[in-house]
Amino acid sequence: MANIDHAQRDHPRYAANHLKCAQQYAPFEWQSENGEESGFNIELARYIAAQLHYDIEVKRQTLKQSLHAVTSKRWQLAVIAVPAGRQLDINTALPLLPTYVSAYNRRGEGNADNWQALKGKRVAIKQASSVAMYLLQSPQDFIAVPVVTNEQGFALLTAGKVDYVVSEFYCSRRMLSKYPLAKTAGKPLLYSQFYLIMSNKDPTFVAAVNKVINHSYDNGYFDDLLNKWVSFGKEKIELGQVRSDFFQGALITAIISSMGMLITLYISLVLRQKTKSLKRELVNRRKAEAEIKRVSAQFHSVLDGLPHGVCLLARDQHLIWHNGKYPWVLQPQQLAQAQPSLVLAQLVSATFAGAESQSSEFTFDGKRWKLELHRISDEMLALFIEDCTEQYELKQSTELSARLASLGELSAGIAHEINNPVGLITQSVTLMRDLLEDLRLSATDSHSPTTAMSTLIAELDYSCESVDDAAARIGRIVRDLKNFAQPGLEMHPKAVSINKVVETALRLTHNNVKRLQLQLQLDDTLPKVEGDELQLQLVLVNLIQNACLAMDKTEPLLQICTGVENGNIFVTVADNGCGMDPQTLARIREPFFTTRRSQGGTGLGLSTSNKILAEHQAQWQIRSRPGTGTEMKLLFRSIG
Repeated sequence: MANIDHAQRDHPRYAANHLKCAQQYAPFEWQSENGEESGFNIELARYIAAQLHYDIEVKRQTLKQSLHAVTSKRWQLAVIAVPAGRQLDINTALPLLPTYVSAYNRRGEGNADNWQALKGKRVAIKQASSVAMYLLQSPQDFIAVPVVTNEQGFALLTAGKVDYVVSEFYCSRRMLSKYPLAKTAGKPLLYSQFYLIMSNKDPTFVAAVNKVINHSYDNGYFDDLLNKWVSFGKEKIELGQVRSDFFQGALITAIISSMGMLITLYISLVLRQKTKSLKRELVNRRKAEAEIKRVSAQFHSVLDGLPHGVCLLARDQHLIWHNGKYPWVLQPQQLAQAQPSLVLAQLVSATFAGAESQSSEFTFDGKRWKLELHRISDEMLALFIEDCTEQYELKQSTELSARLASLGELSAGIAHEINNPVGLITQSVTLMRDLLEDLRLSATDSHSPTTAMSTLIAELDYSCESVDDAAARIGRIVRDLKNFAQPGLEMHPKAVSINKVVETALRLTHNNVKRLQLQLQLDDTLPKVEGDELQLQLVLVNLIQNACLAMDKTEPLLQICTGVENGNIFVTVADNGCGMDPQTLARIREPFFTTRRSQGGTGLGLSTSNKILAEHQAQWQIRSRPGTGTEMKLLFRSIG
């Protein structure tokens, strides 16, 4: 399409859209290599301007801009292809020349003589063309692929990105020579007519242009213009026919045949190269399979050599693979004899149901065993069975060493504690002997008053009570010491009173605590916890001893409290001693770590306490600051 823009009287402006630079394109408007505007529409516009005595200025703009200019401005002229039967609401001059729209596809493909043949296909349509104008009012059942130029559509067709191009004859016939793989797909789908359209802003201008066009028909100028640019006259145009060129077809056929030979040769070379590549890949794959077999054999050798039993089980407990160690673990009747007894089916179901891992320890055949199940997929798990008798005995020995270390530190103080009631007993027994002697004398002296006799008997009763209290005190100390020194460290959980554990620990550490100021706050309404009383006593003894050793000052203060916090039972042991720096605080749970190595510290007390608290699922919170003191807080779950 082209138009003349008369922005000023006597100085018309010509606007051309989608200009081309080579003669193989449709010759309606294009630009030469020198930048000169040329083409059928441009020369016609210049002829009209010359006949009306206007100057013309050529400018470039898009198709949309040209249509806008024609319909909204004065003195505008354009050439547009209109589908047959369509009416435009603008002024039109005489039709310039007819054209038709056909479908184009690749050589060797079938025909498309009607719109139905394009159903479901990818079809390139030039934007704002007569085809696009027709489809707006008569939509068709295919996939429209908009393109800016017909050249773009034929390029997509050649590349196989669209199945058809639907375009006007004049715009497509020269594309066939540039894209030899394309051909006409069949009979025309649509007929169109090129019209001059003009703005209705100036009826005088419209009448003048129509007069010039009529004159060009009469004087033969229009035929000359068609012969120059389209290569045939108006009277030779026949709608629905496409002139074939035998020589051009033969040349194209020869070119395609040559290209076919080259393509065949290329494919042959590619296939030969591919065959060599496949042979190399086959050799490499065989090497890889041999290497995989070798690594797999080594892996199975390592698994078979493990001291632990390893099994792979399916969800239905089907045995997938095992290394042959401890096969009895898969026999339900054997696990039923374990202490505590185990049901493998329940452990497998629980592992697949949600818990990714299950772990159990039990005693069987006089040994300690550890059973672990780990889910490795939705349909398979790994089972490990380990003889941990040696590790269990070593753990017991370590914890017993920690207890004996604490017992050794308590022994001197307990001996001193026993000396006090023993001295009281000795003193009371001496007094009782004197009282008994006085009683004998009083009994032989009939003149002795009854009051003196009563006094002697009362003193004797008091001495007996003192002896009883001292003996009971010795009994409690010895009993606590014997319980604390028991070698059995296996956990026996039961309902335990934390207050009772604190009181026992204070009796065992009384010799250390008596030199301090003690603030004891025990909650009498405290619920019980589930745990092992002796092991919890060991924890409290270790915490109290460490607190006492940390307070080397004039006014040492030890605070012990119990209570309930957020549903958990807590016990705190706090001191105003030397405190700990962050480096020490980070390591106090490590075995054999101690800051009192030169004073005989073993570093086992707090590490053993940490293990016991972990077994009781208790929380251990520590707050400490150098020079201020330390607070140890233990949190237990209540059992009501």
